[in-house]
Amino acid sequence: MAPVYVISGFLDAGKTSLINMLLRRRISEGRALLLIQFEHGVEEPIDNTPRDGFLTLLRFSIKEVQRETREVAGKIYSVLIHHEPEEIWVEWNGVLSFSYLWELFPSPSGEVTGTLGDFCRIEKILYLGNGKTLEQLVAQTGGIQLEQLSNSDIVVMSNTDSASFFRRLKRNVRTWNPGVKVLPLKPLRDVERALSRPRRNRSLTLLAGIGLCVALSLMFRPVLEGWQGASNQLDILINVFLGILLQAVPFLLIGVLLSSIIQIFVSRQLIERWFPKHLAGGMLFAILAGFCLPVCDCASIPVFRSLVRKGVPMTAAVSFVAAAPIINPVAILSTWYAFNGDLSVVLCRVGLGTLCAVLIGMTFSGKASRREETSFGAPAVCCACGWYDASSPGRRFGKLFLLLRHAKLEFFEVGKYLILGAFVSALFQALYGDVSWDGEKSGLLIPLVLMMGMAFALSLCSSSDAVVARSVSNQFPMGALMGFLVFGPMMDVKNLILLSGSFSKPFILRLALTMFLVCGTVVYLAFRLGLERILS
Repeated sequence: MAPVYVISGFLDAGKTSLINMLLRRRISEGRALLLIQFEHGVEEPIDNTPRDGFLTLLRFSIKEVQRETREVAGKIYSVLIHHEPEEIWVEWNGVLSFSYLWELFPSPSGEVTGTLGDFCRIEKILYLGNGKTLEQLVAQTGGIQLEQLSNSDIVVMSNTDSASFFRRLKRNVRTWNPGVKVLPLKPLRDVERALSRPRRNRSLTLLAGIGLCVALSLMFRPVLEGWQGASNQLDILINVFLGILLQAVPFLLIGVLLSSIIQIFVSRQLIERWFPKHLAGGMLFAILAGFCLPVCDCASIPVFRSLVRKGVPMTAAVSFVAAAPIINPVAILSTWYAFNGDLSVVLCRVGLGTLCAVLIGMTFSGKASRREETSFGAPAVCCACGWYDASSPGRRFGKLFLLLRHAKLEFFEVGKYLILGAFVSALFQALYGDVSWDGEKSGLLIPLVLMMGMAFALSLCSSSDAVVARSVSNQFPMGALMGFLVFGPMMDVKNLILLSGSFSKPFILRLALTMFLVCGTVVYLAFRLGLERILS
């Protein structure tokens, strides 16, 4: 199978120059290469010389790809049969959807299908962008550039003047494509090294991590058995950890699938069109939309950013982003399941979450709040879990592919926080299982602040955080658990990262502190006024 390396990027990004630099050494080493350019008006590639290897060049226009995809694939197929290149390089047009790329180069199936998948596979996709204009370009062109960025394995940036500018740009790129390799154009050897490095398989990495944990536990069990109580604590750690995962993963999968369906098939423009512009109607619609729309906090933040840009009152927009992760159906169902069908806990979480969301929104009713909102140029239409604009162009099964890819990315992105949260919870129970925090004797304030801080650090998804909270219910009072369940989905580490790509630091700091103070105060007063007696 010949590897296919795709170089993409917008017009005048310098793709041809980069390809010339990357192919020069390969040709000098005598490799047989095929270069396919889906561009017109580009400079001539490296000249062929008999002693320097062999380079075959094919060129196709955008119209040929769009109208005659099968014919284009047939011509490439014939070249592969006659020349048998060692590597295939593709210069992809920056305004052409990747759906055509995947149709031209389908994934190998292991059987003879008469397609290019019989001879080659896409090894790496590299996106080349101008650091000074990338964010503005994404804001202007929208979905097509986001599609290319979010599906790239490597993002290379030119014109990155300073290290601080490159770090900010790298952070923003990773909100569109979490975990992507972001490199400056120079030195070129780093780009070549990234292209030659094997592609990571997240599924295998996860399975390898689980296998390593199991192997270590079996290896050190004989040693721990010699220590009094250590073996029992290890058993508790493993059992509780696996128990939390087994209970939480089904709800995480449900949340991921529903979130992906909403993000792919419900356009952001539709939400903006129906969102009322006046304060009272906006507040009411914000709560209702929070119940019906995104099921995860990282999916509600891009919608929040768009609502602010469209002139929706800041009060309503903030209320929406605060309420959506708490009052959606998946969060309600997971809370009901985690607490053994106790509707009082469910109603308490929804009621306190709604009240906190309204109060938080009301604190942003002043005109100064509008001036604090600052965009870095690119609208945050793609979150850490790979959120994609439903209005972007697709073809045939394009949206179905995006749905599956979004679900996969979100599951692995959010799943690592669930694993971390489950491990911390299991470790706490193994070490301090006999210790309980009596809220009536020692006070509620300290355990409440501790649990809210834990919620911020663990960054759990609201579709599975109730299971983690229930696992430590013997150590903490219900008031502290409710602070964990109310504040955690509103603001955590990953939300700060998402917000930092579109808002100013003063605005983010004010939002985070307001959420912490309002949630802490409301939960503390509610339980001091007798809510815990109702729940018990």
